Amino acid sequence: MSTPRFVIGVVALCLFFAGADAALAAGIYVMPKQGNYARGETVVADVRINAEGESINAAQARISWPPSVLELVEVSKDGSVFQFWVEEPVAAAGANAVSFIGGASKGISGGALQILKLKFKAIGVGTANLSLSNAAVTASDGKGTNILSKVSGASYTVGAQGVPPEVKPEVKPEVQPEPSAVPAVPPPAKPEPVAAPQPVKVERKAVPALSLPPKPELRVPLYPDEALWNNHVEETVVFWNMPDSVIAAASALDHSPHTVPQTAEKELATGKAFGALENGMWYVHVRLKNNVGWSPVAHYRIAIDTKPPSPFEVSVSGGETTDNPAPVFHWKASDALSGLKEYQLRIDDGEVIVIPAIGFTGTYALPLQAPGAHRVVVRAIDEAANSVEDDVDLTTLPIPSPTIAFVTRELFAEEERGITIKGAAFPASDVLLRVQRLLRSGKAELIHQGSAHVDEKGNWESTFTEPLRNGRYTVTAQSRDGRGALSLVVDSPAIRVKSAPVLQIGSMQLGKGGAAFLLLFLLLGSFGGGAWFYKKRQGKLALRVGLAEAEVTKIFKLILHDAERLSKASQDVISVEGVYALKQLQENMKKMEAYLQKSLEKITR
Repeated sequence: MSTPRFVIGVVALCLFFAGADAALAAGIYVMPKQGNYARGETVVADVRINAEGESINAAQARISWPPSVLELVEVSKDGSVFQFWVEEPVAAAGANAVSFIGGASKGISGGALQILKLKFKAIGVGTANLSLSNAAVTASDGKGTNILSKVSGASYTVGAQGVPPEVKPEVKPEVQPEPSAVPAVPPPAKPEPVAAPQPVKVERKAVPALSLPPKPELRVPLYPDEALWNNHVEETVVFWNMPDSVIAAASALDHSPHTVPQTAEKELATGKAFGALENGMWYVHVRLKNNVGWSPVAHYRIAIDTKPPSPFEVSVSGGETTDNPAPVFHWKASDALSGLKEYQLRIDDGEVIVIPAIGFTGTYALPLQAPGAHRVVVRAIDEAANSVEDDVDLTTLPIPSPTIAFVTRELFAEEERGITIKGAAFPASDVLLRVQRLLRSGKAELIHQGSAHVDEKGNWESTFTEPLRNGRYTVTAQSRDGRGALSLVVDSPAIRVKSAPVLQIGSMQLGKGGAAFLLLFLLLGSFGGGAWFYKKRQGKLALRVGLAEAEVTKIFKLILHDAERLSKASQDVISVEGVYALKQLQENMKKMEAYLQKSLEKITR
């Protein structure tokens, strides 16, 4: 890790974990969770972190206790996973609390990461609750995210038997520290230690047997698989079966796989508690005795490793800024106890790449990387699932981008000639092409993709003949050289795809929709023009008929007037037949006038 990142880690500790986006996972706890002591005895408590598989790099907490029952003798950082301390875990004489802010230069993970060891002297009678407050644990995510989800204190009972306590001066009331600016996980009102299942004392009369007892069947709930390494530590309780004929049991715990226990237990029970075990390879040995003799010895392996692998550095061939799309990384980690199992490599937020430790030579070429900044994290994991990591900020430089000299700007849907695109790029490289449909949402939908090879003169050309629907499209182009290195993406101008025309008037082209609209317009125009012409014609005709009707009426009036004058002038000399004919003439003229007027009226309707 570079010096700037180390400084950033210290600043993150001081600012205290403003982020809250990561999933809460880690826990801080005190062990052993409970215990019984006599006055004058030494009480040793470990402060540990269970990272729950997350990678962390810093933590803080305040541990308090009742000064009337416990007196702090020593605070030890030996074996701590933290290498630097923003606030040293030091307590003044007579104090009843210790605070710390510590961190690691690398991201680490484990189920029982050792932080501090507190050594007390039991000076009073009663219950001593060790409480945790103002606690936080930061993820190694570059943001200082607080991932603490739980805290767990401890409860110790001190009895009256043992060495009398020394007379101590009166302790002043506890002074509450100033509130922290950082939201901390509140401690429980009272520690609630969970007791592990305990063996049961056997009280019964043994049944005589004819043969030796069988080899005991051992069961360790805390470590159920003896073939595995474990990274958690609590009270270890071993159970075994108890046949009716058994009258005694012998057990032993050591680092030898073949020990034969010699001393029988004081009480016959279904198991035994061995307390919390230190790191290392342990073996539990048990045999049972009946009236015939001792059974074969049962051995149970318990492997514990709570320490992460040793810190390591990752380097990059050619530097962390390179145009090599698959740079070679170098690293080598080690683990002194359980041994390395694998490496996990992650680039940005991509999938984890698992690299077995067996056969790893110390070099690894990354998969092809796109241009831009990438965060590469390498995590070394041991057989107990403890881990340490290092990260590199990699910058992949782009090669020169291609140029687009021509692209079909407009074509008809289902047209066979398709989209043609031409341009220039570095000779002997390839240009990756993607046809995308521009959506109204502003996003682009991939329709087709392909590539064009650049000739020795630096020219390239490609045609997409797949049918396209109406809409707006664009073509993206990106250069790729023989190593797989990529350029930045360039976009072509927008391409319009529309329906083929069904009608063309001069230079104007009309598709199906435009032609239909024009036909509708012409129909409506013709209908409107006809109606207007008809109305206009009717108006003129009505005017002419009106004039004709007036003229006919006028003429008939003149004829009738002349007929009356003729009748008066001829009254003395005309015969009876003449008078009758004259009257008939007048009547027929009136009928003709009425008929002509009605005919003229019909014309105007």
